[in-house]
This record gives sequence, structure tokens and C-alpha cells, in this order.
Amino acid sequence: MPDDHERLVADALRAQATSTGGGPAPTFRPARPAPGAGWVLLVAALLGLVAGAVVAVITLG
Repeated sequence: MPDDHERLVADALRAQATSTGGGPAPTFRPARPAPGAGWVLLVAALLGLVAGAVVAVITLG
């Protein structure tokens, strides 16, 4: 029984020593800054105007 454990550990260590690591290390890009509050408000206002126009066309048409 102890021989099986020794063989298992030896095989695992041998496999770890001969492994390639799976591939190149990933490269990390710096994160883009978040948009400011002004841009968020501008987009929200534009979406509101578009939604309002669509509702107006549907109700008046």
C-alpha cells in the first residue's frame, strides 16, 4: 500500500515537472475609464426624447 502512494506522488511530481503550463501568459490591457455623469445624463435625455417622439407618433397617427 505505501508503495502505491509513493508511486502516485512520484508520478504526479514528474507530470508537474514536465508540463508546459498550457500556453503563454495572458497580456492585460489597462481598463478604460468609466464615462462621466454628463455623458450618462446626455444619453438618458436623448433616449427620453426618442421614446417620447415614438409615443407621439403612435398616438397622433
